[in-house]
Amino acid sequence: MLRVVLADDEKKVLLLMRKLIDWEGLGFEIVGMASDGISALDQVREKKPHLLVTDIRMPGCDGIDLIRQAKQIQPGLHFIIVSGYRQFEYAQNALKYGVEGYLLKPLKQEEMVDLLISLKEKMGEEAAIEYRLKKSSEREQERIIDTLMTEVRGGVRTSSTVRSFDLERGLPEGGSYFAAVIKPNIPSAAENQDGFRAMQKHALEIVRQELGQMDCGFVASARREGIVAAVYTPEYQPVEVKRCFTKIRKEIEKQRDLFWGIRAAVCLGSRQSTTEKLSVSLKEAIWLCIDGLCHTPNWRDAEAETPDFSLHYTLDGAQKRRFQEAAACLNTEQYAEELEDSYRAVMSMQPLWGQMLEDWFRQILTAVRYGLQQDGSADEQFYQRMEDGLWQCTNAQELLRLLQDGVSGELNRLRRERSQREARPITDAKHFIQQHYQESLRLEDVSNAVGFNATYFSAMFKKETGQNFMDYLTELRMNKAKELLCGDECSVQDVAEQVGYRDLKYFSRLFKKTTGISPSDYKKLYR
Repeated sequence: MLRVVLADDEKKVLLLMRKLIDWEGLGFEIVGMASDGISALDQVREKKPHLLVTDIRMPGCDGIDLIRQAKQIQPGLHFIIVSGYRQFEYAQNALKYGVEGYLLKPLKQEEMVDLLISLKEKMGEEAAIEYRLKKSSEREQERIIDTLMTEVRGGVRTSSTVRSFDLERGLPEGGSYFAAVIKPNIPSAAENQDGFRAMQKHALEIVRQELGQMDCGFVASARREGIVAAVYTPEYQPVEVKRCFTKIRKEIEKQRDLFWGIRAAVCLGSRQSTTEKLSVSLKEAIWLCIDGLCHTPNWRDAEAETPDFSLHYTLDGAQKRRFQEAAACLNTEQYAEELEDSYRAVMSMQPLWGQMLEDWFRQILTAVRYGLQQDGSADEQFYQRMEDGLWQCTNAQELLRLLQDGVSGELNRLRRERSQREARPITDAKHFIQQHYQESLRLEDVSNAVGFNATYFSAMFKKETGQNFMDYLTELRMNKAKELLCGDECSVQDVAEQVGYRDLKYFSRLFKKTTGISPSDYKKLYR
């Protein structure tokens, strides 16, 4: 719906305009009415309409001045003038400000409807263009943030991209640059990934909207770390900046009805004089952001607390090898024990900083990755999910649970896959034996049929079935013999030959050893 404000000093005219037109049917919604120019301007500020329908002469602020001031408040606002005056000078002044139509009183419904339909088509085209420009601007913002993030991670600067932060926005020389990370913290975010992504998108809109109200140039984009923004201010005003980011935090936290317990943290990097140093400011903001795992104030500023990038944690070498071994063997019990020991060790560090917990997390994940790669097990999506999960954790306990559940779940999944891979040749072998048990069957015949070395196949068969090949074949043949002996059609000799034995004495001896009675006695029991 396109929002409309009606303004006229005659209340009868306001009511007539409201009732004369099927506004909703045309796709419009009347969001406000005013009987003087000052009230009309207030409605424009508050309701942010798409269209203002106003009389040319209004108390407090005449129609032309009203249009001029309303344009300053909302440059994209459209206007229709309704007037009882035919003077050319009014129409000429109105057209100078881009008025869409000039209608004379008394209003004619047909004229008004035709004008609204034409205006709606035009506004639809403008909305489409505005949407495309917005998307183009958003992609450019993402590209600049991508470049800054690459620099933070030790990559090579793409100077043309970063300079576009200055040039394409027409920013003057001088002023201050700083980076900010706004992190929505949602408890148990890993359990509701769709909701978390929706919240990230909404938070980005809030950041862009509020920064757009401040006297600054900015780019902002959603990343796993949070909403990352780079900001330019002609003159850094601490009170104004804090007011803006505090409002951003509060707007995000208003989503408690949807995300119980949501909190938002704002982390600012230090102020820099050029775009070339924006990556320094961003690195500081990210350091303060990850420190939320240990310390949880909702406002962090690198100007007040300088991040110490020398604070690191190193996993014990022997323990790192044990993590690798547990992963290589897909041993979830060993992994869980090592993780508990390691967690106690890192939490005993005093003082403990978020950067140290991040180091601990990454070193365990690296050790697990190395262990899994020993047999070619590598799922890049798993490591991506773990990296994303790191930034969704709100404290050390959640980080521990991520390592417990995430890695153990992956080890169990790989163990099931490995079991299925190893069981497949045995399944194929059993099927082959079922089809050929009546023949003179050897271990080599079966192992060749499934494509394995006989010695390796024998060991694998015993591991999967609990029996060696010959015991399995004999049990299968004896069970088949029992079925045949229960009928009247076959003699003992016939049964022996049908289950793969040409020597009747050997068959009888083996049958009695297996069942405790001879084949002939077994046959008598079921005759």
